[in-house]
Amino acid sequence: MTVPAAAETQQSQVPARVPGVASTAIYGAVSAAGTEATVLGTSSHAVWLLIEDRVIAVTTSDSTRLPNGVQLAAGSSSDLFRMVHHGATVEIGHGRIMLEGLAVTINRWWDPRPSLATVSASKVAEAIAGLPSEVPDIDSGSLRAALVAGSPGGILLSAKALLGKGPGLTPEGDDYLAGALAATRLLAEALGRDRTTAMIAGVSVPLAKLADARTTTFSASLVHSALRGQVAEPAGALLRAFTGRGDVSASHQRLQQVGHSSGPALAAGMVLATQSLIQSGSNGGTQ
Repeated sequence: MTVPAAAETQQSQVPARVPGVASTAIYGAVSAAGTEATVLGTSSHAVWLLIEDRVIAVTTSDSTRLPNGVQLAAGSSSDLFRMVHHGATVEIGHGRIMLEGLAVTINRWWDPRPSLATVSASKVAEAIAGLPSEVPDIDSGSLRAALVAGSPGGILLSAKALLGKGPGLTPEGDDYLAGALAATRLLAEALGRDRTTAMIAGVSVPLAKLADARTTTFSASLVHSALRGQVAEPAGALLRAFTGRGDVSASHQRLQQVGHSSGPALAAGMVLATQSLIQSGSNGGTQ
């Protein structure tokens, strides 16, 4: 039986319906009354949306689960984003994201802020022993010194040098800084370093403004997330392992495999911050 051309056109216009798991960090934007977003960019495995002043990533199941994103229950081989174009308008709200040719329904949520066990500095030091804290082409000296000293001004100066450094959607310097900020925020709480926790909270607003001014919109949104202790799922798994909840070696290897440089830079920044927290405590520094 031959399907009439009009029927074929109608069938092609029916959007594919795919469920997704979303970060609780974007709950308000996705669950509120309907609003509009703009497509910032697309690839075979992701679509990046700008809604007001924040970015939401819609990714396939074979991509990394991001702290500001929705991960679909379908892989990149399904070519779900083939009809989505840069600059297009997208409807978001009531638990749905309506893209061209694709209707995403949120059916599960996950928390991008990992819950870390209370732990001693000696246990954390043992967990990170032997892990690299450096990446090529990134000078970490000033950031390490600022974190050890608990210096807000030093952290801001270091951020200026790192933000936007390197090519790509998320430059390597951004990933390194984000890893360090998230680890400092979360591990300071696990170690009972109240002053450090307050210091990172206090520097968050000016640092977020720096990110907005000095790097890509998407990468800046991930720095914002890191300042709140919200990280990609593999990064959260590694931080939990640092406090005894998981295998450090396996978690580190998994994070290293994310992206071309993002995973290694995130991991190294996390280790740097952890070393700095341990050193600041042993020196009688920021508590």
